[in-house]
Amino acid sequence: MRTQMARSTHERARQPVMRAGHTTDSPHVSQLRARQGELDQSPRVRALSRVGTSLNPGAPSSAAPIQRMEWRRQGAGVVPEDTAYAGPAPDLALIPPGLLEHQIWDDATNNIYDGATGLLRANHHVPQPGDALVPGDLQAQFDMLSEGPPAASKNVLKNYLPKLNTLSKNIGAWMAKEAPPGSEEEMAGLRLKARIEAIKSRPVLREQPTLPPDNESARASLALGGAANRLHDHVKPGTDTPGAPIDVNVIDSAISEDPTGRTRSVSTGELTPSGDGLIWWASAAQGLREVAESKKTESKLLSLPVGSGRIPIGVKGPSKSLPKGEFIVLGHGAPIAYDENPNQQGLRTPGNAGAEHKVSYPEFLKRLTHLQAAESVDDPVLAQAMLAMVKNPADDPPDALASFHNLLREMLVTWMVAEPARHRSVIFNSVLSLQEIANGTHKFADMLPDDGLYPMTGGGTAKAGRKAEESERNLFANKAAHPPTKVENRQKDQLKRTATGGDLSSPLEQVLLEHGIGGTRLRYVPQGP
Repeated sequence: MRTQMARSTHERARQPVMRAGHTTDSPHVSQLRARQGELDQSPRVRALSRVGTSLNPGAPSSAAPIQRMEWRRQGAGVVPEDTAYAGPAPDLALIPPGLLEHQIWDDATNNIYDGATGLLRANHHVPQPGDALVPGDLQAQFDMLSEGPPAASKNVLKNYLPKLNTLSKNIGAWMAKEAPPGSEEEMAGLRLKARIEAIKSRPVLREQPTLPPDNESARASLALGGAANRLHDHVKPGTDTPGAPIDVNVIDSAISEDPTGRTRSVSTGELTPSGDGLIWWASAAQGLREVAESKKTESKLLSLPVGSGRIPIGVKGPSKSLPKGEFIVLGHGAPIAYDENPNQQGLRTPGNAGAEHKVSYPEFLKRLTHLQAAESVDDPVLAQAMLAMVKNPADDPPDALASFHNLLREMLVTWMVAEPARHRSVIFNSVLSLQEIANGTHKFADMLPDDGLYPMTGGGTAKAGRKAEESERNLFANKAAHPPTKVENRQKDQLKRTATGGDLSSPLEQVLLEHGIGGTRLRYVPQGP
């Protein structure tokens, strides 16, 4: 452990004590200097200084200042848990030699934590010749307690921490009898008490679910929930700026897709996200969610500016059958009607509209196939253009893809706004799906069918997505996971396809870092038990 010990007499001598109204030659300052010299020579301060030196004797005298942060073993070195940190790595002499892959070392306490659970595993200490002077029974108790508590629950810690206090008192009692001031015995006792204090200060790494669930889909949800939490630390919901109401035709699709001859007044608004890149899209999704869940919303037509286009989104407010409301992405310039059929969305494009106006996963695939055949454009080119729009939503795709512009915007708003408004972590699956298509490992034809690879395709996924988000929240509250939905299973399958080193968090960390979203590095979530 590296603690802040008293500075040496030599260091203090170079920093004269200054008090307002006194010069360095005044009698008052001379008295202070004399008193400081007495303190520096006291057995207690000399012992503490020797403890500070002995806890890390391997550290070079020119070592960089203590960073006071956490480091994760990755390969041959360590990486900072704070992904925004851009300073130097710690001196190799300070890194615990037994630090295992994915374990986390706190350089302020020398505590070592399990990367998957966050539980204490050891307190690093460079053995000293005097360590053996501590009675064996006290050392054995410390060795057992330094392996950490078995869980991070309040009840477990309530039982664990008093044991550390008792051990520290017992060491103090031994020192009072057997360790004279300034002796090697006192040094050994102080070292062990300091290590106990380091463990007490942080017996678990952070508040988090302590044990990854056995179910692989639940493990994936744990990884996705952590990524969504870090992303949304930076997200403010987009704002809805009300516009003038408009009249739309009324249809009743239970009878016909044709207008009934009646119209309905519908409120409008413009959705304005904040931030840029992935944060902008998440802001749009959360803004859409707020409008849909608002009790003030009955039926509303939102517009979202993407590049030079504006994407309409039909919103239906909460009801008994849809407590969180619902919404549908509509096409550029598509005819919009209000459907009185209670089994339909409300605002929608009539079924007899032209194919270029239809917005759904099967229709996306049909439109893509048609345009690609006419323009000879491959999937990776389109996916790369969409990934560029994810990073810069104010920009249009290249002019060479002009015939695809409307379709790409509508697909992006569906994947990056509508679906994450139902299930926020699926925004990562949207980006990963585009990456898989861009690098040629999969195609849009693999992602978009009802039984496709993209998690939110097919019937019932809106409800399943909301249930998946609830499952993520439950896992972070250390509650049992429910049986996984098909959405969660597909999310898990994608993380397994794209993970490196068996860590389900790894593709999510990569997405966050690519978009410059810092924070604490995502926890290590192994694929299986």
